Amino acid sequence: SKPISVTYFSMEEEIMLGPACWLWDFLRRSPCSGYFLPLSGGLDSTAVALIVHSMCCLVYESCARGNNATLQDYFRLIGEVAIPTSANNISKMLLATAYMGTCNSTAATKQRAGLLAKEINSYHFSFTFDPIITAVLQLFHSITGFTPSFTSSHLEDLALQNLQRIYMARCRLILSYFFALLMPIISYQTARRPFLVLGTSNVDEAIRGYFTKYDCSSADINPIGSISKNDLKKFVEYYSNKNNTISLNEILSSPPSAELRPGGEQIDEVKKLLEWRKDDMGFTYNELSEMGYLRKVGKCGPVTMFQKLKAQWGNIMSQNQIGNKVMSFFRFFGLNRHKMTTLTPSYHCEAYNVDDNRFDLRPFL
Repeated sequence: SKPISVTYFSMEEEIMLGPACWLWDFLRRSPCSGYFLPLSGGLDSTAVALIVHSMCCLVYESCARGNNATLQDYFRLIGEVAIPTSANNISKMLLATAYMGTCNSTAATKQRAGLLAKEINSYHFSFTFDPIITAVLQLFHSITGFTPSFTSSHLEDLALQNLQRIYMARCRLILSYFFALLMPIISYQTARRPFLVLGTSNVDEAIRGYFTKYDCSSADINPIGSISKNDLKKFVEYYSNKNNTISLNEILSSPPSAELRPGGEQIDEVKKLLEWRKDDMGFTYNELSEMGYLRKVGKCGPVTMFQKLKAQWGNIMSQNQIGNKVMSFFRFFGLNRHKMTTLTPSYHCEAYNVDDNRFDLRPFL
């Protein structure tokens, strides 16, 4: 036989191609006709959107080569015989995105989400669902006669943040599935089949438990569930350079914010009081990646991990700081272990994937 030249892909190319093929294979074998993605304007949801767009590019290339199997799958998904003219044409048919904001969301995140959706040509919605929060506060006031305020006390501030973080998270999930079910009617698709909802949580935040159950961590499938945050950032940078996507530069340069408290517009304008996730989590993403790898692949407990990290981080941290990091890591891992049982099935990339149904079979109590 003739020799075959082996192609070795870079890490960024593997993220661009592997999950994209997985998404297409999952979609063509499902009874659904597309994907729905809550697009926040942040790095994680952006990476998922780019992976779906990469899937559309691969499908278009296959159709352009005259691959009859791919064409038949595509015709069946959209419910009509219409040969695609571009990858963006496929994206318009198979991907719907929605920016779901609140009164605490900034104009910048909304603009970034809208610009990205325009560049990848998804069927995009942008709206706020503050009336849901208003209804809850009115109900609480009608029962107790009391209206909490962000600035009155710590308890009131915490309660209102929880309302944003937890209650709105569940509402976002419900709205995602509601939109996904009705997308074929909204987009006038001939194939009246629902869309699949995509998750947008990464492996580092899953290890830390830094996510809300039944929010963006819960969906039908998650293309980035076992990919680290740093690798996702490198992938988005690679995709931006490869396709000259303007919106990605602003997304990459924007610090993450949970947008749980009012004042977002002022924060965005003067770039102050940013909610850095390092402060929220107690770790950088590099630290979480290293500790996650040592825990799962290196099979390290607290003592062994401390000894290994002392050699790696000894020149940048004191032994007390390293010890506190290790204790916090295992403490949060234990406290949030119950969240692992709700993780959406994901494309398996990292060896330290924390999906307890498949790759990390440990007790969660």
